[in-house]
Amino acid sequence: MSEERVGRSPILQRPVGVRWVIYWCGRILQMIGLVLIWWVLLLFAGTAGMGVLLYWSAAAALVFYAGWVCMMWATGKW
Repeated sequence: MSEERVGRSPILQRPVGVRWVIYWCGRILQMIGLVLIWWVLLLFAGTAGMGVLLYWSAAAALVFYAGWVCMMWATGKW
């Protein structure tokens, strides 16, 4: 390692190949998760059965988290 690079974080490169596909699948999953949580909150907020709201909110959060994991793996940050 050269003298200039000591103490600096490595330069991240754009994902290519399979990582590029997984990166965009992760971004799409994140978008679906955000839209799903927004839809769930609008549809079920204020209803008598709050269990449905919590169940679908958790499902939407898991979709978003799966997308986040894919994106982080593809960029090499995780």
